[in-house]
Amino acid sequence: MDSATQVVHDESFQIVMAGILPAILLVAYICWKDRKHPEPVWWIIYATLMGCCSVVLSALPAGLMHMLPVWNLIPEGSTLHAWATAFLLAAVPEELAKWWFLTRLAKSNPYFDERMDSIVYAVCIGMGFAGLENVAYLFDAAEEWLQVAAARSLLSVPGHFAFAVLMGYYFGKVHFARSKWKKLRLGPMVLLAPITAHGIYDGLLMMNHDLPALIAAAISITFIIFLIRLHRYSGARIKRFEGR
Repeated sequence: MDSATQVVHDESFQIVMAGILPAILLVAYICWKDRKHPEPVWWIIYATLMGCCSVVLSALPAGLMHMLPVWNLIPEGSTLHAWATAFLLAAVPEELAKWWFLTRLAKSNPYFDERMDSIVYAVCIGMGFAGLENVAYLFDAAEEWLQVAAARSLLSVPGHFAFAVLMGYYFGKVHFARSKWKKLRLGPMVLLAPITAHGIYDGLLMMNHDLPALIAAAISITFIIFLIRLHRYSGARIKRFEGR
């Protein structure tokens, strides 16, 4: 192997590691939070691989939706385009794909026997998705992959972690609820909560382009406040299920 090929291989390895490491750390974190009743390692790995598969599953409906003629009627770069993209091309198909895999896992996993498990496995699926998506973005970033890796490690991957906690929290409440009324009342939240959080997150990011400085600054501040509150809320959901 010549030196040029070795450099390419080394950089590819660095990109892959930079992409998956934040996701691995967050999987380790949620497993540590569940240390009183830990899940089998093979199920943690399996759930994470499910999350990788959810990237592919979500890509098809998002691609088909983007091909609809209605998209040509929305001015590209407009606020409407940003929010339509955030919800219809990102939040809805991605969270639906994660939810589908979570429901499949809950039915087949004999160790899925307490509410905290729903958060643990939802996070594993979410981090599998985020890790693979991260790697794809970093390879696409070419020479700027280090800057992209830093930004996504601080924002995108923790964002998917929070969306997963919301899905897992409500999934656990519904899955283990004894009352049919409670299942019916909370059932929509399993998807509504993560889709709404994901859509607002992406929408605020996508809006912040080609805008006057003051408006862009206001949107950035709103995004930071939203992100802080989102992580506080998801952290509180973990505490409610932790050790139970």
